Amino acid sequence: MKLLKRRSRVLVLDDDVSMQKLVSMLLKRQGFRVDVVGSGRAAMEAIGRHDYLAIILDLMMPHEGGMTVIKDLREKNPALLQRVIVMTATPTPVLRDIAKEVFAVVKKPFEGSELVAVVTRLA
Repeated sequence: MKLLKRRSRVLVLDDDVSMQKLVSMLLKRQGFRVDVVGSGRAAMEAIGRHDYLAIILDLMMPHEGGMTVIKDLREKNPALLQRVIVMTATPTPVLRDIAKEVFAVVKKPFEGSELVAVVTRLA
């Protein structure tokens, strides 16, 4: 059963292509199916189409980033917040409140094994 869950889908939202590739590679090596998007709008569309084990969000992006998704989930599907893993390089006062709502916060830069361990805890 654990292997079946490992083949579960993970959504990654980040505007940095190198971070998209890194996170995708780390998770695919563990057997997860990974969808990558570059905007909050694309993330919400993907969430509407698929059931994700984990939703990994870059919190701070120039336009629609992780905050867009979190606000939308608060309104439409708050239970999904417990599958959200926030990645951020910039600690902000807002992060303290968000950390109480989401599954985990991973601070950039992070070790690959750290991120994989967090996602695996959801499996």
